[in-house]
Amino acid sequence: MIVEVVHLHAKTDEADALEAGLTAARNVISQSPGYLDSTFHRGIEEPDAFLLTIRWTDVDAHMAGFREGPLFAEWRSHFAHHLASPPKMSHFMAFAGN
Repeated sequence: MIVEVVHLHAKTDEADALEAGLTAARNVISQSPGYLDSTFHRGIEEPDAFLLTIRWTDVDAHMAGFREGPLFAEWRSHFAHHLASPPKMSHFMAFAGN
């Protein structure tokens, strides 16, 4: 299992719209093979900042299965036009804990 961590920033005055778009997009990504679960966060001190954590079975499920598959364009269509800059994404694997 790996965790994809994504940092996003909304355009000025579009944070609520980005939140709504991400909420709708979560229903799309959840259909992808290899998707396990996700949690989407919105900044408190910086309300135009968003943090997504998405758990996948492995990096290939995310990068090849989802990003190169048919659901990716639909996923992005819900929110990409509200972004102030490109998302910053990284993958992580657990080494201690659950």
